[in-house]
Amino acid sequence: MPSKSLVLRHFFRGGWATDFGPTVDVSPDQSGKVDVPFLVDAQDCIFELDGGPHEIGGTSRVNSVAVASGAVVTGVYDYWRQGTTGAPARRRVLHAGTVCMNDLDDGTFVNLFTGLTSGSVPAYATFNDLLIISSDSTTDVPRSWDQTTAQNLAGTPPRFSFSVAHKNRHWAAGVYTQPSRLYYSINVDPTDWVGAGSGSIDIDPQDGDMITGLASHKNELWVFKGPNKGSIHRITGSSPTGSDAFARTTFVQGLGACWHNAIFRFADDLGFVSQYGTVHSLSATAAYGDFLEGALSRPINGWILQHLNYNRLRYISAATDQLAGLVFFTLPIDASSTNNVVLVMDFRNAPNVIRWSRVPAYALGSLGAFVDTAGVRRVLGGGNNGFVRRLNIADRSIDGATALSYKVTTPFLNYGNPIQMKTISVATIGIAPKGNFSFTFGWTRDNNAQQTYAATQGGSDVLGVATANQFTLDTSTLAGAQYVDHYMELEEGGEFRSIQYEVRQSAVNQDIEIHSISAVISPGAISTES
Repeated sequence: MPSKSLVLRHFFRGGWATDFGPTVDVSPDQSGKVDVPFLVDAQDCIFELDGGPHEIGGTSRVNSVAVASGAVVTGVYDYWRQGTTGAPARRRVLHAGTVCMNDLDDGTFVNLFTGLTSGSVPAYATFNDLLIISSDSTTDVPRSWDQTTAQNLAGTPPRFSFSVAHKNRHWAAGVYTQPSRLYYSINVDPTDWVGAGSGSIDIDPQDGDMITGLASHKNELWVFKGPNKGSIHRITGSSPTGSDAFARTTFVQGLGACWHNAIFRFADDLGFVSQYGTVHSLSATAAYGDFLEGALSRPINGWILQHLNYNRLRYISAATDQLAGLVFFTLPIDASSTNNVVLVMDFRNAPNVIRWSRVPAYALGSLGAFVDTAGVRRVLGGGNNGFVRRLNIADRSIDGATALSYKVTTPFLNYGNPIQMKTISVATIGIAPKGNFSFTFGWTRDNNAQQTYAATQGGSDVLGVATANQFTLDTSTLAGAQYVDHYMELEEGGEFRSIQYEVRQSAVNQDIEIHSISAVISPGAISTES
């Protein structure tokens, strides 16, 4: 570094990454710009397009009274019946405990089916205006509902665990007596599985795996096997016989899906959580095969390996917010018997940049994409306490009561010279103020204890949230109308060889969005002392 003091301006270029280690060797350019390539922590946040970490939105309850005595909501589904009158009807459907329930789009859930296997993993599909419900239970049979009649699926279906619609037929698998068999119904009838035009395809039987998931994608049916060796297969064709007959080709060996609910669409691709707990896409798998270096979750694979409860892979659930460019995953970590953390993947800059964050404030048994109030597309989650929640809403709290815990931590930075001593004296946070809300800036010098500076964003008043800084017409200046660098003179900044920065905020209904961290750094002498 030059001998005189420099103003170094740090910008966020990557998301949460655990596999790069705690430090990065990065030098400022001639203008003093420092690109921070990853974060060692990105908690309860998502990212703006320039990489700035923004506190994730909070949650609100769909139902005011817990269902099933507060049992884990293991499945949620947005069931629309188009009908023939030009007035489609929607019902929200869930599983919890031993019941399957629905509401009249009003948040009051009533039973559809009772006496189901507690703790089973449900799956949903809509075909021919009929909701088809199944699960991985060894005893529960597939059910159906048309918003009038709830019954066992009529006709001759096998006892499948999950199903999808594809090429005007219904396809199903997860039959324990035939674990490698893929079944399909007759044309446009999800109840007839033995008539002319129905059939089955065996996918590498007795290979040590079973079919764990299905997806219709880009005119082909994709069949995933696991959970031991793993493989992916493609079903081409449009009919059982003839020149365009159904045919199976193997796409990859050694990689499969952990279960059906962990398969998701994003952008123009199909993603899935593998038997390793890692996240992949078909396009990346086509390029790299089963090579785990090609995983979308590569920056956090080590964290997944260390923390994931592999005994509960089937309970992992994924849902995509296509407009926001986010995929949400709920999973069990650290031997938890329920899903207790949500990971968020920002794919808007894929494939070059995938940004990850973790949201421990969300504890959800299941996820689903819904058309929410006023037509807003949103991910909803089934909670571990009998409530269905809207995710990433404007209020920054869990159900209006519990604070989020925003934390963004950089790796240790040595500015290209790990031997030279430096001194920090001033810092600024580039922030889009959301209100006159507090936050904490922390810096850690080498092996010293973290030092902190308590500050406020310096913004004005906010719309839509009942706080002391609520917007008043003709009086208030709207927060967020400006971008500011919040100045902090660090009287006891101190010397260091490497330094780490952190920003925290954990107050109820207080938002924070940062875009840069600047610091005045004065180089000192080369030192070899410890």
